[in-house]
Amino acid sequence: MRYSGTSAGILAAFAIATSLTLGVPQPAQAVDAVRTTEASYPRLYQGWRAGVIVGTDVEGLLGEELGQVVDLVVGPDGRLESAVIEASGMLDVGEARFTVPWHQLMPGSVDGVLAYPVTGPDTLDLIRRQQQAASRPGDWRVSALIGQPANTAGGATEAGFFGTVEDLVFDRNGALKAIVVTPETEGEGPYAVAWKAAALEPGLTSVTLQATPDQVKALGSFDAARMKEFNTARLNQGAQARRE
Repeated sequence: MRYSGTSAGILAAFAIATSLTLGVPQPAQAVDAVRTTEASYPRLYQGWRAGVIVGTDVEGLLGEELGQVVDLVVGPDGRLESAVIEASGMLDVGEARFTVPWHQLMPGSVDGVLAYPVTGPDTLDLIRRQQQAASRPGDWRVSALIGQPANTAGGATEAGFFGTVEDLVFDRNGALKAIVVTPETEGEGPYAVAWKAAALEPGLTSVTLQATPDQVKALGSFDAARMKEFNTARLNQGAQARRE
């Protein structure tokens, strides 16, 4: 069967989109380089870094200390599903952990704290009831990806190890937008590559960036110091959007 130039172009675009959806690495030259720029830095600076959410204290409805976020669960669609919280000593349950849906977390009473609007006794009941349920197919934890190798796709002379996954950036609604990579070359980066231009390897053993090293470097350094995760106004806007 013969195709016109237009039909062939449409089929090629469909094949690329399908392969990215399935998380199958593709040669960098087959992927529009514009995908790497979808992670607009000014917009990313309005979001959340996984590395900041993890380690954040969580308080209850009455301001009581409930625990600290120790991990994040991301769904197969790249959305932040839940936060894993390690209960604090005041709950007197040892090192018990419980999960809280991300959309139920709100700004805390002070900057740098998140709130889960339940009381201490309610949390204890939740811990006792909550079983260590198996993750849904496709769910994964942020802690498993941080620190893993980040490779670049491309021709035989370009593909290979580029750097290390340093962080992940979510928007205020919990959608994963970018992966922050520290390159192997000292003094460069880090770079924030659009999540749409990345593919997870089986078992979260690494991530492949659908770009050449030069395309990644062309993004310019990502300045994490410009992010203000706990800006109260932004936090409230994000919490309202999640509830809606």
